[in-house]
Amino acid sequence: MSDETRTIAQPHSTVVRRSDRRDLDEIARLVRELSVTEIVVGLPLQLDGREGESAGEARGFGAAVARATGIEVSYLDERLTTKQAERHLIAAGASRARRRQVGDQVAATLILQQALAAPGRRAR
Repeated sequence: MSDETRTIAQPHSTVVRRSDRRDLDEIARLVRELSVTEIVVGLPLQLDGREGESAGEARGFGAAVARATGIEVSYLDERLTTKQAERHLIAAGASRARRRQVGDQVAATLILQQALAAPGRRAR
């Protein structure tokens, strides 16, 4: 999630994967409850920048989220965000168990912060 000025990314919650239908229903519920207006999906590009199978799956999931919510989805390169999240958590003194628990939220926050800081983007 971002703040109201769309400047600062912050974690909200983790949707635990169950089934595509239940996951999409949960995301659509959150979108309604939180008045979400934009959705960013991390795109797991290969180290050389090409899209592989994982990126195709992310695009497919993003398209399903767009259909379920009625909100356009944008994609952002997520290479190395898991490693960045791990480094942030280690620097903050988080235990291994805590890093496992919140690592995905921190990585998602880093992806959103990168999207919010993209050149040409302004608060709306």
